[in-house]
Amino acid sequence: MSKYMQIDIRLIPFYEKRFEKSFPNIAKLLTQRSYTELVEKGVSIYEMADTLETVAENPDTPSDLKDAISPYVEKMMQLKEVAREHLLARRLNELDQALYRMEDVFEDLEGAL
Repeated sequence: MSKYMQIDIRLIPFYEKRFEKSFPNIAKLLTQRSYTELVEKGVSIYEMADTLETVAENPDTPSDLKDAISPYVEKMMQLKEVAREHLLARRLNELDQALYRMEDVFEDLEGAL
């Protein structure tokens, strides 16, 4: 590693509209589960997957909600792991494809809610 420089490859959120406008059902879910700050900050889908997993695994989450979101969250977390591996290996084309698939699952979850 360079003594005076660093390489920084990171994922940053990009929403054309505010998060709650793009994903109103997921925003409502997160707000109801006390994750308002994430909605307000508009964190990336990559980061939000962890929170959705927490919601799906939380014993206080109603079982019908768990049943509704768990299949999507499971797919998101699998894709996140794939994306993470591509990110760490600096395989940016593959990373981009994994992120697109995560977005598709996120949009499917929005539709299911």
